[in-house]
Amino acid sequence: MRRLLASAVVLTCIASLGVIAAVARDGTAAPSATSVVRVDLRATRQVMQGFGSSVRVWSDPHLSGSPNTDVPAAAQAAILRAVYGRLGLTRSRQVLNTWIQRRRNGPFDFTGRFGADHVAFVKQARAYGLRTFFPGPVYIEEWMTADDPGGYVDYAMRILEYWRSKGVEPPGYALLNEPELAGGFPPQWMHDVVVQLGRRLKAAGFKTKLVVPDDENPVAAYKRAEAVLRDPEARQYVLALAYHIYKGGESDWAHFRDLAARYRLPIWMTEWNSKSYDRWPSAGDWSVLTSKLITIGGVSAVDYIWAFFGDWVGGESLIDIQFDHGAYRGFKYNPIYYLTGQWSRFVRPGYQRVAASPEIGATLVNAFRGPKKLVVVAVNPSSGTQTVRFAVTGGRILGRVAAVRTSPRENWRKLAPIALRKAGFTSMLPPSSTTTFVVSRR
Repeated sequence: MRRLLASAVVLTCIASLGVIAAVARDGTAAPSATSVVRVDLRATRQVMQGFGSSVRVWSDPHLSGSPNTDVPAAAQAAILRAVYGRLGLTRSRQVLNTWIQRRRNGPFDFTGRFGADHVAFVKQARAYGLRTFFPGPVYIEEWMTADDPGGYVDYAMRILEYWRSKGVEPPGYALLNEPELAGGFPPQWMHDVVVQLGRRLKAAGFKTKLVVPDDENPVAAYKRAEAVLRDPEARQYVLALAYHIYKGGESDWAHFRDLAARYRLPIWMTEWNSKSYDRWPSAGDWSVLTSKLITIGGVSAVDYIWAFFGDWVGGESLIDIQFDHGAYRGFKYNPIYYLTGQWSRFVRPGYQRVAASPEIGATLVNAFRGPKKLVVVAVNPSSGTQTVRFAVTGGRILGRVAAVRTSPRENWRKLAPIALRKAGFTSMLPPSSTTTFVVSRR
């Protein structure tokens, strides 16, 4: 978890993306020669599990950067409608603060942002479309050490018992945010915690499973995930494998993908942010990352760090909430809100990715098979217009193609319907644009 991320940070995974240029002043660009993307409805890949974010609750001082945070009920409702309704996010990682248990074997504090307000948030957000939630500590308690997995297990068990006692049993629980950075908790610690906590949850009748390792990068995550997965008993307690992408690159994503495939477990990319995503052209990088994480990384879920956060951190959220010394004053959408929506509004949990080749090139393409639908998301990161023909095999498509586009000059612009020709369709993709196509199928 990064409170602030310096704009100067350059990552291996971003360096390979190239520079995304802005649209020319006159809005024109010479179209390229038509390229062909072949979508095969029979060539299935991972099942998607949704798009989401981490969440700090309304009462958390971190949200506003002020000791006293006040977001009125009407404003809460408007933000939740924007996040889980209009945008279609379905996931939340509930960020648990330190001081829930200040001393080993000491009392627990579940008041406010330590527990009660998270339970209330989940109940509140479910009414707007939240489906998958998984709490987890953002930082360790001071008494926790790598040679004491039992103490941590007692702590985690008590948290989950509290949540269930309030009528909310989490589908997942993330053991520890970025264990590589949180005192270097080793792979053996994570294995031992998974086994011990998994046994106790099972004995207590919990359906909750564990999200591991939720590490800072896929390289560190691989070491800890492998230590857990090579033990058949530990594997049965794992819900998903998760990592962040603050370091590493595409080859590391692919390496982790192969590990997950070996054990038939889904991958969640649970955190990333950039302070420059509140403006173009930098915001376009998020579309490129999302597309490549889905194809190269094989991820089933993509979570940005914050769906909503105070604007005092500067562009690290999909929605910036404006505060004045902790008092709510309004909110605004950042460009990546609309870019995220090019996937999240159309690619719903349970949709299955299908082959779309080539997936890497001048245009990046994800294709998904839903109930009687085909959804294609095409990203043109270049400075020129790309003309693409999408040829569909392995099933029949019918009707006309609906299209929605986001670019430096457009937010979810509905385009004119596109006619099908010879089991496919053709579209021109403007520079720095992300376009979603939806068509009926049989």
